[in-house]
Amino acid sequence: MLSVALVFLVLILFIFMGFPVFIATILTSLVFIVALDIPFSVVIIRIFGGIDSFALMAIPFFITAGNIMMETGITDRIVAFANSLVGQFKGGLGHVNIVSSMLFAGIQGSGAADASAIGSVLIPAMEKQGYEKDYAVAVTASSATIGPIIPPSIAMLMYSYYTELSVGKLFIGGFIPGVLIGLGLMGVHAIYYRIRGYQIPVTAFSLKRVWKEGLGSLGALVMPLIILFGIVFGIVTPTESGIAATVYGLFYGFFISRKLTWKKIPRILINSATTTAVVMITLSMAGVLSNVLVRMNFQRNVVELVVHTIQNPYLASLLIMLILLIIGCFVDPAVMIPMFASTLMAAGTAMGFDPIHFGVFMVIVMQIGAITPPVGTFLFISCSIAKIPLEDSVKVMIPFTLVIIGVAILVLFIPPMSTALNRLFFP
Repeated sequence: MLSVALVFLVLILFIFMGFPVFIATILTSLVFIVALDIPFSVVIIRIFGGIDSFALMAIPFFITAGNIMMETGITDRIVAFANSLVGQFKGGLGHVNIVSSMLFAGIQGSGAADASAIGSVLIPAMEKQGYEKDYAVAVTASSATIGPIIPPSIAMLMYSYYTELSVGKLFIGGFIPGVLIGLGLMGVHAIYYRIRGYQIPVTAFSLKRVWKEGLGSLGALVMPLIILFGIVFGIVTPTESGIAATVYGLFYGFFISRKLTWKKIPRILINSATTTAVVMITLSMAGVLSNVLVRMNFQRNVVELVVHTIQNPYLASLLIMLILLIIGCFVDPAVMIPMFASTLMAAGTAMGFDPIHFGVFMVIVMQIGAITPPVGTFLFISCSIAKIPLEDSVKVMIPFTLVIIGVAILVLFIPPMSTALNRLFFP
């Protein structure tokens, strides 16, 4: 295990030296490939072979579908609908931020896209209403973690690919935890609102307004149903569901919202290709490092540690959670999933956990790394929008982060939170 720990220390060192995560990952791999006299051909094989998959083709289609919907102005519609639902509560715009992320999660499936799209609209709006920048950032970044949990989810899709678990079951398993995280964040916001002494006017509740905004958003909210039910009922594969969502996005943009034009298509495709390239190169480089860890018997060592050394499966799971939280401070979830997914599934199975239950738990835990400094992606995006240093938001982030950790622990100890809905759809 000491040699494995050294791998992560070297990876963290390269990250602190300022290398992009994917470069730091491949440099770490090369160091240990040379040190362990592993054939260099592994690099070429894993870089190309690691992403040569029909299942992973769903990712660019999900990204493209989400970008099409954002181009149609769906972000504004979702915010307006969320405002009609919860804008009447004290701290209305903060609640709107969180509910918007819950709704947006069903369209994009990406926390980074959530932080960017929702944050660009609501961080300036919250600041204008009187919220401090650091607080607006905390609400936005923490609620962005819901994006990879509520289905459809790119993170769940990746976990499914590396573990060969049913992506439909993982999608369904993330729904209740995602909603609970949203409700928990709203609770923290309500408390913070009073502690900070905010006195911000709220929007009066109106059923007529809810109906109007709901109808305006209905066309967009159909998209997650196309993806989810298509996969769950075996009508389409995840990749085919992404294609269906993209086609529906084009139909929605051209014929329902009528805000999409042919002139916008090249920009959408370029943005989608850029985002996809970042995801895929990260996955391919992480695949090389994952192979190095396999050759170092990482999976066997973890299973022996958690199963034979720590007899209690829940204590062992909490130890794994702690280790992932520490690593998550330096490594993005998109890197952690290909590196650890198969090992985590093996450990969970050895401890007697249902693979879907343990998988949902692990995906939630790994997403927390996206809001913890110094590398937290969602936090970095939100701070960039607010134009404040990342360290300014760390203290106010703590209660929001604890909520997500708390829900993850509840998922661990209460399996029906991630399996009950699956029993309805997969009896």
